[in-house]
Amino acid sequence: MKQPKKIFTRMLINNWGGISHKMLEFHEYVNLFSGKSGSGKSTVMDAIQVVLYGSVSANFLNKAADDSKNKRSVLSYLRGAQKDGTANRGDVDFCSQIVLEIEDTATHIVTCVGAAFEVAKGDTDLKKYTYFSHSGRIPKDEYLENNVPYSIAQIRKLTEERSRSADNRGRGEVNKVYPSKEAYLYTLYGEIFGQVEQGRMITMEKSAIALKMTSGTGQFIRDYMFPKTKEDTVATISEQLGAYREIKERVEDLEKRIEMLDKIQVYDRELTNVRAEKVRTETVLKCIDIEENIIRLKGRESELESVEKEADEAKKEQKILQDELQTIRDERARVQAELNNSDYGKKEQELKDLEYRIALLADNSAQWRQIVKGLKRWEEEDVVTDYVSNRALQLIQEIRGGALTEKLCKELRTHLDLALDNITNELSELRISIHETEKDIKEKQDAVEDLQNDRKPYPLELKKARQELQRALSDRYGRKIEVHIFADLFDITDEKWKNAIEGRLGRIKKSMITEPAYALDAAKIFRRMQQFEEVDLINSEAVQKDSPEADENSLYKAVHAESGYVDRCLKRYLGRIQKCETVEELSTVKDGVTPDCYSYSGYMFRHLRRKDYTKNACIGTKVSKAKLRELQEEIIDLQSSLIADRQTEESLKEARQFERFGQEPEHLMRLAGAADELADHYRRQDRLKEEIKELKNGTLAAELQAKTKELTSRIEEKEQVAGRLREKEIETGKKKGKLEEKIKALKERLDFLMKGYVPNDEIFAEVRSALETKSEAAYKKEMTVMAERLFEKETKLQDERIKSRNAFNNTYPAYGFSGVEHDNEVYDKVLERCRKDFEPKYKEEFEKQYELVYHSLRDNVIATIHGEIKSAYRHRRQINKMLSQIRFSDSIYQIDISPAKNENGQFYEMLMAEELDSKVIDHSGFDGQMSLMEDEFFRKYERKIGLLTEKFMPSREEDGAGREKHKNEMERFADYRNYLDFNMYEQSIDENGIEKKNYVDDMAGVDSGGEGQNPKYVALLAGFAMLYMQQSNRDSKIRLVLLDEAFSKMDKERSEVCLKYARELELQLIVCVPDERLQSLIRNVDSVYGFRRFRNQVTMMHIDKGNYLDMIAGESRSEEV
Repeated sequence: MKQPKKIFTRMLINNWGGISHKMLEFHEYVNLFSGKSGSGKSTVMDAIQVVLYGSVSANFLNKAADDSKNKRSVLSYLRGAQKDGTANRGDVDFCSQIVLEIEDTATHIVTCVGAAFEVAKGDTDLKKYTYFSHSGRIPKDEYLENNVPYSIAQIRKLTEERSRSADNRGRGEVNKVYPSKEAYLYTLYGEIFGQVEQGRMITMEKSAIALKMTSGTGQFIRDYMFPKTKEDTVATISEQLGAYREIKERVEDLEKRIEMLDKIQVYDRELTNVRAEKVRTETVLKCIDIEENIIRLKGRESELESVEKEADEAKKEQKILQDELQTIRDERARVQAELNNSDYGKKEQELKDLEYRIALLADNSAQWRQIVKGLKRWEEEDVVTDYVSNRALQLIQEIRGGALTEKLCKELRTHLDLALDNITNELSELRISIHETEKDIKEKQDAVEDLQNDRKPYPLELKKARQELQRALSDRYGRKIEVHIFADLFDITDEKWKNAIEGRLGRIKKSMITEPAYALDAAKIFRRMQQFEEVDLINSEAVQKDSPEADENSLYKAVHAESGYVDRCLKRYLGRIQKCETVEELSTVKDGVTPDCYSYSGYMFRHLRRKDYTKNACIGTKVSKAKLRELQEEIIDLQSSLIADRQTEESLKEARQFERFGQEPEHLMRLAGAADELADHYRRQDRLKEEIKELKNGTLAAELQAKTKELTSRIEEKEQVAGRLREKEIETGKKKGKLEEKIKALKERLDFLMKGYVPNDEIFAEVRSALETKSEAAYKKEMTVMAERLFEKETKLQDERIKSRNAFNNTYPAYGFSGVEHDNEVYDKVLERCRKDFEPKYKEEFEKQYELVYHSLRDNVIATIHGEIKSAYRHRRQINKMLSQIRFSDSIYQIDISPAKNENGQFYEMLMAEELDSKVIDHSGFDGQMSLMEDEFFRKYERKIGLLTEKFMPSREEDGAGREKHKNEMERFADYRNYLDFNMYEQSIDENGIEKKNYVDDMAGVDSGGEGQNPKYVALLAGFAMLYMQQSNRDSKIRLVLLDEAFSKMDKERSEVCLKYARELELQLIVCVPDERLQSLIRNVDSVYGFRRFRNQVTMMHIDKGNYLDMIAGESRSEEV
C-alpha cells in the first residue's frame, strides 16, 4: 500500500518571462522539461522557486547558469525582458500570477498557493506584490477576467469566496492573502506542505537546482541526512555551570589574593633585612675611609714641610749666583767699550752695515730673476699664449733684454690684466661646460645601466613615483598591483612615423597607468604624493568609459598594444592626429604631423621638440639595442671631450698664478738694477775685510779681544748653573702645588665623610680589630664586595616586590594602590583582612557542592551525545538498507560513519564508553544518576571530560557579537555530528567475492563525469526522502524535488537507475534537460513538456510519451531498411 503524500498537480503562469498565459500539468513521479538553452525551462523553474521560497530576491534565479552572467530579477521576468534589450511588457501596466495546485492523495483535499504582482510601467523595482493560498482547484477562468490577469484585490475576493465554499475541508484555514513573508511560509510549510522543515527544504532545493555540492558528498550527507539535535540543553547547562563557577571562582579569588599578598609580604621583609645589613656595611666602609683619610693627610703635610724647606735653600743659592753674574757682566761691558772706541771697532761696524746692505741687494736681485722667469711662462705655455696679445709678448721680450722704463712697465701690466680677464671668463665658461658634460655622462651611464639590465632610462623622480604608487596599491589590495609607464605598454610598428609619435606623445608617454579597475584608487593615493610635480597619472577607467575611436589615417595605425585598455588610450591620444606628407595636407586637417616632426594643431604650426624624439625616445615593450650602442658611443666621445676640457682648465688655472707685473714701476726698476749695485758692494766688502785683518793683528786689540772672550765664557758657565737652579725651583714649586692640592682634597673629603657621621664605638672597635689581622686595602675590598652584593640583592628584591605589587594591582585595581608605596602597610592590612575572611571549611563546602552539580551536568551532556551518536548509527543502517536495493551497474552506494579525524575525534572513545549505556534521558530534562560506575568512568576520562566541559562554560564576552559567537561554539560541541565523519562509498564485489569499498570523496577527479555524479544524486535523493519521511505527525507531506540541467554527464543506464530510485522513494521530480537527453530519458519519465522560444515568446508543448516512442521506433526501422 502506498504511503499518502501531497503532489503538485498543476501550475498556472500569467505574465512571467516569455509566457503570457500557460497551464502545466504534473505527474505524481517524474516530470521532464526538454528544450534548448534559452528556450524557457529555467523561466518556469524560477517561477516555481518564487512560490516555494516566498522570496522575490534574485540570488536563486537561473542558478544552473553561470552566476557571473546571471542578471535576471523577478521584475525582469515580469516585464518579459529579453537579451536584445526589449521587453514583452515594457511600457504597460499589468498584473501577474504564479500558482501551484497541490492535492493530498489520502484525503483528495486540493490547495492552491501562489504569488500575485501588480506592475506599473514606470516601476524600477517591485512595489506591489503578495503571496496567497486558497482551498480548491485553480478556478475555471484561470485567474483571468476578460483575458486580463486578476489584480491583488480580485485575488483577495477569491480567497474570501473559497473560505465559504465546500472546498474548504482542511483542518486549518488556508484561504488567505498573507501580510508578510513569515506568515506565508509558516502556513505553507506547516498546514499546506505537511509540516516540512522549512529551512532544510529551501536549502536542499536550492542545492538541487544545479547540484553544485562543492563541499563534497560527505558534507552533504552530514547536513541533510543526519539532522541536528533539537534538544536545547546549552542554555540550561550554561546557567548551572555559570552559577557554580561563580561560587568556586569567589573562593579561588580569595586564595589568589592571599597568595599574591603573601608573596608581597615575604619580599618586603627580606628587603627590610637586606637594607639594614647594607646600612651597617656602608657604616663600616665609612669608618675605614675616615681612618684612611686621616693617615694620608698627616703624611702629605709632612711631605709639604720638606718641600718648602728645600725651596728656601734653592732661593738663597740663586741670589748669591745672580750677584756674581752681575759683577762679571759689568767687567765685560767695560772691556767691550774700550775695544769699540779703537779703529778696529769702527771698521768692524762698517763691515756689518755693508753686509746688511749686500743681503738686501741680493734679495732684490733674486726677486727680479723670479719676475723675469714668471714673464717667460706667458711665452712658453701654448694654451695660455692664445689669450696674450702680440704687443704683450713683444714687451716681455724687450724687458727680458734689459730695456726697462716706467712706460714699458705700465703698458705691459695693462696687457697682462686684459689677458687675465680673458682667461677668467674662459674658465667660467669652461667650468659650466665641464659640469654639463659630467651631468650628461652620468645620465647616459645611468641610461646604459638601465638598458643593460633590460630597463628603460626613465628619470629618477618617475621611478620613485611608480614604486611608491605600486607599493601603496599592493598594500591596499593585499596582492601585487602593477603600475606601468605608458611607453612600456605598446610598440611602434612603422619606423617612418617613430619620431613623429615620440614627439607628439612628449610628456604623455612617460605617464603612469594602471588597469581601469584600480584607476580611481590610484588617483586617490597619487593625490597625496604632492612631491612628484613632474609626474602624470592616466585615468584609464575614464578613457575606457569614453570608448574613443581612431580615424583611418591617424598615427594610431602605426602603433600596436596587446592590452585593451592601453589600446583605448592610444586611440585617445593618437587616434585624431593625421599622418601628412606636405604642408598642404597639414592645412586641410585639424590635427596632423609629418614624418620630419612638423606638427599642426589648434591652427598653429610648430616643430616638435628634438629632445622628445631623440634623447627622450622610450616607446616600446622591449629595450632598444641600437639605443644602447648609440649611448655607449656618445659616452666615449663625451669622456674624451671632458678630459681635454679639464686639461685646458688646469692650464688656465695655473696662468692666474703667472707674473702679472703688478708692482710699482719705481720698485721694479730698483729690483732690475740691484744686480749691478750688488757687484760694487761685493768689491767694497773685500777691501774692508783686508783692513780689519791688518788691525786685528795689532797688540792692544788682541788683549781686549782675549779679555772679552774670557769674561763671556765665565758668564756662560754661571748662567748654566743659574738655569739648573731655576729648574730646581720650578720643580719644587710644582711639588708644593700638588701637595697643597692633595692636602686640600683630603681635608674636603674628610669634612664630607664626617658630615652626619655619628661615631659608633662598636663598629670602630670592629674595624680596629679587623685591621690588626688584615691590611686596610684587603679589609676595604672585602666590605666593598659585601656592599655590592647587598645592593644587587636589594635591587632584585625591590624589583620583585614592585612586580608582585603591580601584578596584584593589575588583577585588583579597585584597591587603588600605586605599587610604589614607601612601606608595605596597606598591603599587610589587606592580607590580614583576607585571612580573616577565608575559612577552609567554607571553601571545602562549596567545592563539594560545585563538584556534585558540575559532574552531574557533564555526565548528562555526555550521555545525551552518546545516545544521539548511537541513534545516528541506527539511522545509517536504515538508509543503507534503502540504498542497497538500488544498483548502479555492478555496485551499490552505502553511507559510512566513523569517528572524526580532526581534533574532536579525541572525545569519541569517551562518548561511546559502555558505562554510558545505563543512562536514561527523557525529553523534559535529565533523569537517572550514575552510581557505582561513576568513579571508574571519571578515572578513565576525567581529563577528556574537563576539556569537553570547558566548551560549555558561559561566555564572559560583554558585546552581543562575542556572546553569539560563543553560543554558536557551544551549540557546535553539543551537536553529536561534531564528533563524527560522514562519507559515502561505492560497494562492489570483485571476482574473488571480496567486498571492496571505494569512498566517493576520495575518488573525486578520478571517476568519469557520470560516475562522479552518481553518488551526489544518490545522496541528494536520499536526503530528500529522509526530509519528507520525518513524521512529527500523521499529515501527508509533499515529495517535490527540482533538478535543473540534470544527469548532464551520466549515461542512459545510470540515469534510468536514478529515476527508478526516485520512484521507489516516492519522490515527485521536475527535471530540466537539453533536447539531446530526451531520447535517452523518455522511457523512464511520466510527463514531458517540450520548450521552444520564438519571437520572445515561450511555448510549451505536452509530448505524448507513447507517440514519441513509436516515432523513435519508426525512425530506427527506417534506418535499418
